Amino acid sequence: MTTHRIESLSDCIFAFSMTLLVMTFTFPGAGLQDEAQVTGVFLKEITKFDRYVLTFALLAIFWITHHQQFHHIKRTDRRFLWIQVAILMFIVMVPFTAAWMSAYSHLHITNLIFDVNLLVLGLLFLLSWFYATQGTRLVDENIDRTIVVRGVARSLVTCFVALLAIAMSFYHPGWSNYAFVLTPLVLLLKTFRDTGKGPGRSQGRD
Repeated sequence: MTTHRIESLSDCIFAFSMTLLVMTFTFPGAGLQDEAQVTGVFLKEITKFDRYVLTFALLAIFWITHHQQFHHIKRTDRRFLWIQVAILMFIVMVPFTAAWMSAYSHLHITNLIFDVNLLVLGLLFLLSWFYATQGTRLVDENIDRTIVVRGVARSLVTCFVALLAIAMSFYHPGWSNYAFVLTPLVLLLKTFRDTGKGPGRSQGRD
């Protein structure tokens, strides 16, 4: 089977989830008529902005990883489709866990749920890439081994950072999710970036 439909569905789910992140902010409501009260509510909500940006960036990283994987994945099968469905299920959960984490950032349980959500996503992306590349099951048989290793490394970064965040949540709950700032910083290193060499999709498909 081709990958066209799962790619289309994935793009829609990612776009929907990234849009839902704005729901972490609370609208003051029609009951507030005084400008000072509205300003107070706004200043309170703006403190959530850093976590909104962080979560949006993390979803963007997952989307980029998904795009990078499917640049090399040329076909699919039923098991692989279910792996993708599992990924999308936990992608949709991110706005929910992010909203709880943002609203109750001082609590251990809300930060833990958010961190576990991202850990599961990292593991699922690792499983997706491993399944597709094992024995060149769903990728080109001439794929560069370096590309395969880098794909594994990118998913492992998310897993390790999520485990670090989980550990931090037991000691400093309000700061644990900031560990995920490491994810984009590490992925910017040349070691984790594809060189663009090797078989892949044609430029028209990119």
